[in-house]
Amino acid sequence: MKDSEKIITKKEKTILSIVFWAFVLIPLIMVICIYLSPSDEDLPAVSLLDNPPELLASEIIATNANGKDTIIGKYWKVNRTSIKYREISPYVIDALISTEDERFHSHSGVDFRALLRAAKALGSDGGGSTISQQLAKQLFTMQERMDGTGDDEKLEGAIGTILIKAKEHIIATRLEKRYTKKEIITMYLNQFDFLYNAVGIENASKVYFNKSAIDLTKIEAAMLVGMCKNPSLYNPYSFKRKNYTQKILITKGISLSELDLNDVKEARSKDSIRAIQRRNQVLFQWLRNSENNNPSIQNKLSRKEYNKLKNMPIVVHYTSVDHKAGIAPYFRESLRAEVVKLLNTKTNSGAYKYAKKDGSNYNIYRDGLKIYTTINTGLQGKAEEAVMQHLSGVDPSGKNKKKIISLQNEFDKNNKRYSNKRWPFSNSVSEKTVNSILSRARRNSDRYDSLIAHGYNASEIEKSFNIPVPMKVFSWGGDIDTIMTPNDSIRYYRSFLHAGLVSIDPRTGFVKAWVGGAQFKHFSYDHVRTGKRQVGSTIKPFIYATALSMKTVKPCTKFSEEDYCVEIVDDKNQLIKKYSPRGTAAKTVSLGISQSSNPTTVAVMGSMGRYNSFRETGGPYQVDKLLRKMNIKLRYEDLVPAMCLGTPDLNLFELVSGQCVFVNNGIYIKPTIIERITDKHGRVIYSANQESDRVLSSTVAYEILKMMKGVVQGGTGSSLRGAYRPWGGITAPTAGKTGTTQNNADGWFMGLTPELVTGVWVGAEDPTVRFRTMTWGQGARMALPIYGYYMQKVYPDERISPGKDDFEVPFDYNPEEFKCEEELSIDNNEWGEF
Repeated sequence: MKDSEKIITKKEKTILSIVFWAFVLIPLIMVICIYLSPSDEDLPAVSLLDNPPELLASEIIATNANGKDTIIGKYWKVNRTSIKYREISPYVIDALISTEDERFHSHSGVDFRALLRAAKALGSDGGGSTISQQLAKQLFTMQERMDGTGDDEKLEGAIGTILIKAKEHIIATRLEKRYTKKEIITMYLNQFDFLYNAVGIENASKVYFNKSAIDLTKIEAAMLVGMCKNPSLYNPYSFKRKNYTQKILITKGISLSELDLNDVKEARSKDSIRAIQRRNQVLFQWLRNSENNNPSIQNKLSRKEYNKLKNMPIVVHYTSVDHKAGIAPYFRESLRAEVVKLLNTKTNSGAYKYAKKDGSNYNIYRDGLKIYTTINTGLQGKAEEAVMQHLSGVDPSGKNKKKIISLQNEFDKNNKRYSNKRWPFSNSVSEKTVNSILSRARRNSDRYDSLIAHGYNASEIEKSFNIPVPMKVFSWGGDIDTIMTPNDSIRYYRSFLHAGLVSIDPRTGFVKAWVGGAQFKHFSYDHVRTGKRQVGSTIKPFIYATALSMKTVKPCTKFSEEDYCVEIVDDKNQLIKKYSPRGTAAKTVSLGISQSSNPTTVAVMGSMGRYNSFRETGGPYQVDKLLRKMNIKLRYEDLVPAMCLGTPDLNLFELVSGQCVFVNNGIYIKPTIIERITDKHGRVIYSANQESDRVLSSTVAYEILKMMKGVVQGGTGSSLRGAYRPWGGITAPTAGKTGTTQNNADGWFMGLTPELVTGVWVGAEDPTVRFRTMTWGQGARMALPIYGYYMQKVYPDERISPGKDDFEVPFDYNPEEFKCEEELSIDNNEWGEF
């Protein structure tokens, strides 16, 4: 035996054996067991990729000015949209394969060469996960959202990591057997969360570059693919939004006075550079695979292109995606409630009326529905501009060359001129009422809820509302950074005027435009359907229509002095008193609408009989019958003689839908905002049914329409015709009705054309905040100009113009029905603005 040879003792053999089993065979056996151990019950089904839970946003679709479908918003908890392989830029595919999985087309789910490389370099040379494995990991995330699993990730050390990888490998293999390579890469890109409400490559393209995925360039594709490694770390937009000041203060535990601004700049610079470096790494991988002639790469990247692209800055066209942004936000919120209610409708047996195959109901946040609405984006955009134009005095389109008066400015001057004692509330409102309004506003504020959540009591919260704090407040000139007390901010926001506008096609009941307020970000309350206010004189056409239907008056009827009253009687039909308003009487019934004459309207109401609340007879109850046929339900306490002057509270939506009856030959069509709803596969699950009912004779409807044309021809809405007003010059045949409520709190205007009926309301959030004079505090000045601005924009656009034809005479119109012995000619000089 040579000296160099060592004799291995029995003890040493035992030690070596133990080491071999402990560090080689046992770990190997454990790994094998771990790979074999997961049962099908422990693994998520790959079918989840066909129906991903809580990931598919529902799309809201409208018609644009060219008649094509266009997406105006989405409902989502996770903003995800699925697209097909052919709808993804090929540059994205090439960049992804080059960076994440070079042998994507040659392996069966697991790339063992990549695994060995990753293990050898301990992950410093890139990970070993294939695209299929990364998709498998996304599958586990879906499973966790469904049933709360995910305990494996809580296992510590190598065992937990190996178990997770084992499951990923098994699922990846199953995916490869079930799907093609194109399907796998498409699902991966559709599932990936790129942050900022952008799940999937399509949404990421729109959020970061404001374009579709198919239109991405090479450098844009490289940036998005670079984010796949870590969307937070390599995000090209985060460094612009992140609050580095706060992060440094918390991390270092220092005060604001100790902060070094260079630290903030350095932190921001590192983040921006990191995104560029990651993008360039993707471009380099793409170049390397191109030069190595990787057959999976369809679009090669040349060295010249690489050198050019790597030196380019990141240019992000960030587009915010949230429920407050975009066109028709008030409409979309109202639509949300209607769709949810519709999808939860049940049959008499208790089953969902619109159900999936398994009987469950559809969910707008996860089922990828397509909701086709009646909105026309051409009309909608012009309506939103018109509201802003009148309130702010600035035409967003820049096309109105005339000097525009800001109604808000006039409102502010009017209030400050006549009193400042309880600004912005009316002097006639008691201090007690003002304090009650402010107290209610405090309790309903987000600030109050936040302080309650942090454990403050009511007394402490009340005091805090008097402490000045920095805040950003709304103004028509842009948000203002200022310092004021929360109480002052409440008063400040109460001083703004608001508006609502809705346009309906009277022939179909389809809602074409819906503007619920002045600015959704700061004022989310919807004044189309949610808000109810006194309607003023806009109720008068319904009063006259009821009387004509009862044949108690004719358009040419003249009243004597004693007729301008409604007699109020007791239960025995004995006269108690008479209701007689002040004002100037019109010569005839037809002039009563155009001149908005209160005495004439009361006379028309009185012609329907004495008011008997005990027997429920008289004009108010007759008008109520007509309104109910139009789905307008008044409160019982509204049914009093004064209702003919507009004391009931109604919302703009129901008021305009009722006005459509006069254009539609007396037929009421229930308005709708939804045409149809389809599931993610395109199958129709709901289609709107037109509900209609004749509520007036065509002759009565046409007679009312003629009276309402007089409102615009020379009555209270005559400023719409003349070009001397910036909102005027509307020469197309138009019927209308202005409305002004008590104390100038609300202004209304109804504009009727053969193809479009539009209603406008303007007022403050609280009726106690109002104009103090009639100069601008009337419907002809508060609301009518919005209609004028709106139609100024609509008529020149031939794609959406309602045309300038006059109202058609109904084929069954009977002019003899209301013929008088002596026809009265219209004297336009008798009409004035109101």
